Amino acid sequence: MKKRSRIVSLGVLALTLTMMSTCLMGATMARYVTEVTGSATAAVAAWSFKANGETSTLTAIDLGADGKREAYNENNIMKGVVAPGTKGSFDIVIDGTGSEVGIEYAVTIAEGTNVTLPDDLVFSTEAITADKPGSKLDVFSPSGTIAYASGDNSMEKTITVNWEWPFDATDDKESNDNAYVDKDWTLNITITGKQIDPNKTTTTE
Repeated sequence: MKKRSRIVSLGVLALTLTMMSTCLMGATMARYVTEVTGSATAAVAAWSFKANGETSTLTAIDLGADGKREAYNENNIMKGVVAPGTKGSFDIVIDGTGSEVGIEYAVTIAEGTNVTLPDDLVFSTEAITADKPGSKLDVFSPSGTIAYASGDNSMEKTITVNWEWPFDATDDKESNDNAYVDKDWTLNITITGKQIDPNKTTTTE
């Protein structure tokens, strides 16, 4: 009887130890768990680029028009045309207003299809003088940067293109410009704007 009583006692003890062990394990494994969720947002910078108020195609620029060609003695040359001895200028207004990034710009002017310009026709972004004679179109390529800024007209840049077809009083029949008489010239103008690398040091030029 005592033997059976011991067995029962051992059984109760084992059961008690098992329950205690389970409780201890449960206490060891218990923990607070919290999940925090959210989202990431980003506002993408705006981009705006215009040249002379246009976003794709410029209105044709007439070099002979009033304001584009200097005035001359009307007894010597008709209005609205160019000829040896004439010069003038026109503006290209680059406008990045509304952009939220800095802009790199480049201007190229090239001869149109089936157009050949006189060798002495020159262009420059400065006044053309004997000391600053300008250059032919193949090397005329104004470029620069416009730093990001807020506010109206804060990202506007005007490029004045000066042109001149010099008059040479010593020309003869072998060296004259007769090949260009009564021709219509087409010049292809391309203005390109690109976003500046955000890591680049930039100032308005």
